[in-house]
Amino acid sequence: MAQEILSAGIDLGTTTSQVIFSRIVLENISYTAIPEVRVQKKDVLYRSPIRFTPLTAEGRIDIPAIRAMLAEEYEAAGIRREDIATGAVIITGETARKENADEAAEGLSSAAGDFVVAAAGPDLESALAGCGAGAADASKSFPEDVVNFDIGGGTTNAAVFRDGVLVDAFALDIGGRLVRIDEADAITYVSPRIVPLIKELGASIAAGARAEASELKKLTDAFAAILRRIATGQPLSATEDALFLGHGTEARRLPCVMFSGGVAECIYGEKEDGPMALENVRQFGDIGPLLGQSIRKAFSEAQGIRLLTPREKIRATVIGAGSYSVRLSGSTVIADDSCVPLKNVPVLRLTETDDLGVLRKAYQRMRRMYPMDAPVAISFAGQRSPDYATLKALSETITSMTEEDEGVLLVLVEEDFAKALGMMLRQRANGRKVICLDRIHAAMGDYVDIGRSVAGIVPVVVKTLIFKS
Repeated sequence: MAQEILSAGIDLGTTTSQVIFSRIVLENISYTAIPEVRVQKKDVLYRSPIRFTPLTAEGRIDIPAIRAMLAEEYEAAGIRREDIATGAVIITGETARKENADEAAEGLSSAAGDFVVAAAGPDLESALAGCGAGAADASKSFPEDVVNFDIGGGTTNAAVFRDGVLVDAFALDIGGRLVRIDEADAITYVSPRIVPLIKELGASIAAGARAEASELKKLTDAFAAILRRIATGQPLSATEDALFLGHGTEARRLPCVMFSGGVAECIYGEKEDGPMALENVRQFGDIGPLLGQSIRKAFSEAQGIRLLTPREKIRATVIGAGSYSVRLSGSTVIADDSCVPLKNVPVLRLTETDDLGVLRKAYQRMRRMYPMDAPVAISFAGQRSPDYATLKALSETITSMTEEDEGVLLVLVEEDFAKALGMMLRQRANGRKVICLDRIHAAMGDYVDIGRSVAGIVPVVVKTLIFKS
């Protein structure tokens, strides 16, 4: 039986913010008493104008202004807060690095609805944007890896997909608002993060100086060259390497390239590659248009690179909206009601459980998407009937690779061995709370809610961010 619900997607970025309202048709496809809900159809009902993200004079997120903006969008769409069943609030880019980002996320969730909330770190933002742009789906059609570069005002967030699965994510301080220009052609802001690169280039770019298109182009051409060298597996200089946020990426060829984010509108838009007049460079008060031109030229000339067209550009991150899938665990599980209910726990889906070394590396790569003090759920299928030695090795690997994590150790498996695995995890978890549930399928990018057990059965709600257009 089909059910219609309304969802909202809210993205607060470095430069811009936007809201999308959608109608989702859900269908229960289960033939048993345990419901299993799937998204049958999704239609976008309303797309807000692209607005500048409100910030206070101190550079903090202006929560009252954002609440007012949301109220205006709800009214413009003709939708009431109580009409919204689900959704996602995502704070991205440099805005996610503001000191009150978590406060803003929680406040907006309460103002907009009972949503999945994430102040997205750079790797999580990369994954969200890559899915929203269509790179994950596109990677199923190519034998090579597909990379999506989501270029906004403050950062470039890259996600690499192979056969629909995220295999790497990283971010750099490359963006359209890192240099800002006023109507009098004066440079009003230069990000401290890019000053060493500007000095290395010998470019005349400094706050208070007059902007010169030729000098700005030195910087945007350098940004474009960095992205092209990453895609072609070539090394970067020490100054260029310092632009990575938190961690870098291993050198590999990425022959299929896609761009999303605000700057992507300039990459795939106007095809003029001649000298750009300064009045065109500063049409948005920053170097975004010039950066788009530099990237378009650099990648059109790159050998062995296939430039793919994204499904979404500036709206790639906000396309996600939550749907619910209600599941019940099996009866032979390890539960702990002292640490539930748990809400909005992100899922890390692991596929290579037969190779424990690969499993460990995959977990480490995915774990950095989320703060170490925030819980995550480890999800995998597992063998149908694993023996004692297999479970012992698996439990040792899981506890070892999560030893720096805080809070509950939450493991979701699809096959029926949660109790045996959970008991071994408890023995090795050094006092950490352990919840190990089976008969649960949760994919990468999902979020889960865990309820209190009833007669040994644990209710689980799997929330899926939808990226289909």
